[in-house]
Amino acid sequence: MSPSPSVTGVQVESYVFPPTVKPPGSTKTLFLGGAGARGLEIGGKFVKFTAIGVYLADNAVSSLAVNWKGKTTEELTESVEFFRDIVTGAFEKFIKVTMILPLTGKQYSEKISFSIDDTIPDVGNATIENKQLSEAVLESIIGKHGVSPEAKQSLAVRISELLNQNDNKADDRAVGQCKCGDH
Repeated sequence: MSPSPSVTGVQVESYVFPPTVKPPGSTKTLFLGGAGARGLEIGGKFVKFTAIGVYLADNAVSSLAVNWKGKTTEELTESVEFFRDIVTGAFEKFIKVTMILPLTGKQYSEKISFSIDDTIPDVGNATIENKQLSEAVLESIIGKHGVSPEAKQSLAVRISELLNQNDNKADDRAVGQCKCGDH
């Protein structure tokens, strides 16, 4: 197993995504690949509603290095294939979504359609292991038409830094001082 990358947490609005998490139902600790907000243009102003963090298993770095080591942040940001490799990569992923500002009324019903009653428990009691579903959810966030350009940019910055660290040196610097969310 490769050692965990040295990364920092990321703050999106008032929520801070920690540098590592151990997802429910997993035996692994995953590192924060990137984070950003999802929002909507309302009345000419960009309003952020959710903060999204994308966590990856340690072996994601070596897996992605095969095709992406040496690429710039800009090259990664513009590459649909890079994000597809994250979505479909043979490494564990975890997505943490947190509300920043609740959608109300018509906005809410148009953007999110699920039940808020006792059919959705406060605490998870099961893990759904469905590769196609998990890939579709992640693709909807960071894919070609993903809902969080900030999360894509953050992933590109942080993964580029991890991929391009000097392999011959023990590098203790923290990765990922992404200034996400400046609109």
